[in-house]
Amino acid sequence: MPKDVWGPLVDHYDEWHSYMAGADLVGAVSRAVAGAVPRGYVVELGCGTGIYTRGIARSCDRVLALDASGPMVEQARVELAHLANVEVREADAYATGLPDGEADGVVAVNLLHIVPDPELVVREMRRIVRPGGSVVIADATVTGLSAARVLESVWRTVRRPEGFKTYRRGQHDISQTTLESLVHEAGFESVAGDEIDGKVMNSAFIRATAPAVSPIVDA
Repeated sequence: MPKDVWGPLVDHYDEWHSYMAGADLVGAVSRAVAGAVPRGYVVELGCGTGIYTRGIARSCDRVLALDASGPMVEQARVELAHLANVEVREADAYATGLPDGEADGVVAVNLLHIVPDPELVVREMRRIVRPGGSVVIADATVTGLSAARVLESVWRTVRRPEGFKTYRRGQHDISQTTLESLVHEAGFESVAGDEIDGKVMNSAFIRATAPAVSPIVDA
């Protein structure tokens, strides 16, 4: 099993994440995701401490929040304990172990750029969402940043170098174009969304629909 590089950040992850991405972008992404998830049963991959789970839970009937980091899962259980419609479990985003077509919606926020094989994660999302269900994906990106904002991002990284410890080989930027290609290649339809601009970083954002099962026609 890969080393858990996120667990050591658990005590101050929310503050660190908001600093690195920009509190304005965190808020904008939270609102966009909450507004795009379907009602019903939603699975969130890479929930971390639950920073985005709260908004999701207000918009749907039930949330299963998953993360591969044991310390993150334990912290999320504490942070989200007051939400009766949220369950938190430890699970790998590549292979959740959930049944095919179980969820009405699947969400991943700031997950694809930190995994070596984002295609596998999107395929797993496609597997566990029901026919006609939706996936919602948001991922921080430096694409489209001005030179000044790139320098600001670098400066923030230098000031808070703990982020270097989370780097693993294979990580890469997920632009809006890249994200749309990933979901199209996984077989999703009705892909809609646009880049969300922030003061420090931007975020790619999409909502896509899984194909509905074709009706059975009697011979």
